[in-house]
Amino acid sequence: MKILFIRHSLAMERNEFLGHDFDRPLTRRGVKRAFRFFNVIKIIYPKIDYIITSQALRAKQTAEVLKKFYKNANYEESSLLLPGSGINELKKILDGKSGVVAIVGHEPDLSNMIKEIMHAPNLKLKLSKPSLAEVEEGVLKGLFQYKQIKAVYENTFKNH
Repeated sequence: MKILFIRHSLAMERNEFLGHDFDRPLTRRGVKRAFRFFNVIKIIYPKIDYIITSQALRAKQTAEVLKKFYKNANYEESSLLLPGSGINELKKILDGKSGVVAIVGHEPDLSNMIKEIMHAPNLKLKLSKPSLAEVEEGVLKGLFQYKQIKAVYENTFKNH
């Protein structure tokens, strides 16, 4: 199984949002970033079998953009991926899954899950908004931060 850990895109800051943290939405800039990001990610990963997202609004909105690029992917929302989740919740989510699984969630949860899967507790890893880390068989195989993807996007799509 290949796991794609995806951090949600730019959301409203906690101090500027009056509602519950789980209800913080993406900003317009965050939605635009997500489209740019996944436009390039689709080239790198032509197929995703499952998209599983946190039920927090910012993660769901990011996953909904991802779903536009992977219309055939099975889509699930899970309370097990809300902020504060860990490796035990991930194991429950992945049970019975195969192929390429995209997990859309939060920091530091995603980085902590990656460190546990890799048995690398001292690894320094922080996913930006948005970003993707590919892990397969306990090995970090790819890491794509928004700044890298933005450069590819601008060179690939804006010049054509």
